Amino acid sequence: MGGKIMFIHTDFLRAALCCVADEKEERKYLRGVRITPTHIQACNPGACVSMEHGGDSTVEGVFIFDNLHIPDSAEMTDIGTFDGEWFAIHYDENEYRMGFSRVTKIECRYPDFSKLLPAEPEPCDALPAFQAKYLALPQQMFGDLGCVAVKFKPYGKEAGCQLIFDDGVNYMYGNPFMVIMPLRDNAFDLLAEVLNEKGI
Repeated sequence: MGGKIMFIHTDFLRAALCCVADEKEERKYLRGVRITPTHIQACNPGACVSMEHGGDSTVEGVFIFDNLHIPDSAEMTDIGTFDGEWFAIHYDENEYRMGFSRVTKIECRYPDFSKLLPAEPEPCDALPAFQAKYLALPQQMFGDLGCVAVKFKPYGKEAGCQLIFDDGVNYMYGNPFMVIMPLRDNAFDLLAEVLNEKGI
């Protein structure tokens, strides 16, 4: 493969792909993973994650994968170019090729993860409400480890909430920094109004 940019543990890629936006998202960059020399990142309208991938990368970019399914036996993934086209080739522990994904590298301005949270948490007497699908992300991303313990660190009723993971997740998945966004403070009232309008 010409122009190789990196080998990365496939588990990191699988985890990041759980957090990308779906094809309905107009902001194309949210449908891809961002790879930097040190981190792999993913973001959707309600959650984002950044992990220290520990790989060997010299190129930074946002990559959209045409196939989110990666073979279960894949251990390492090589992302690079061949004849001007981007590919991700997946290998097992014996360096046997298990499959590949076509990849599109896009030019964009990716969200600045250092600005996701306020400098200091605001007083918050109770956790805000969240969409359940974002609460399920830690299990989808790191569930291969078995029990995934999570603590919540809210930064305010309308600010992002950081998820704090146990030592096992931090060790195996590069100290993931993950933030989920809350629903509006009156979310339950709004949902009740919808039910009333439907006569439920």
